[in-house]
Amino acid sequence: MKKLLLIFFLAFTVSHVNSTPLRPVNEDQLTTLIDSFSVALVKKDKVWMQANLNDGCKMYDPTGSTLNKSSIIMAFTQGIYSISKSEALNRSIKINGTQADASADLKVEGFGNINGNEMDITGTYRFNLKFVLVESNWQISEITINQ
Repeated sequence: MKKLLLIFFLAFTVSHVNSTPLRPVNEDQLTTLIDSFSVALVKKDKVWMQANLNDGCKMYDPTGSTLNKSSIIMAFTQGIYSISKSEALNRSIKINGTQADASADLKVEGFGNINGNEMDITGTYRFNLKFVLVESNWQISEITINQ
């Protein structure tokens, strides 16, 4: 009787585990990366940005400027943008091998020093992100910010 119960228990456990849909690991990694990016903006985290922005990363901002990796890091850590709160909402991710496209609405509070004028940049911005897989780690390769 114990063996029969054990067999039923194992069969139920295996069938339950197999019927539970699993999210792809890469999608979870990219979701975490998007959320971490949002946090890094608030913390002005140069180390995070250095590690997670691809060397060829470009950012296209709403003012029409194009920034390279070092300029992106400077913009978010040394005063062009001063973000006090940031939250990633409505994330969508599409993976194609070693590349991925994602978008998220970033709800931010803060100020920007645009052309020498301090401006309130509080609002929700659409971030379109491109990622590249480098040595089993995803990195941000492009950021396009739309209002």
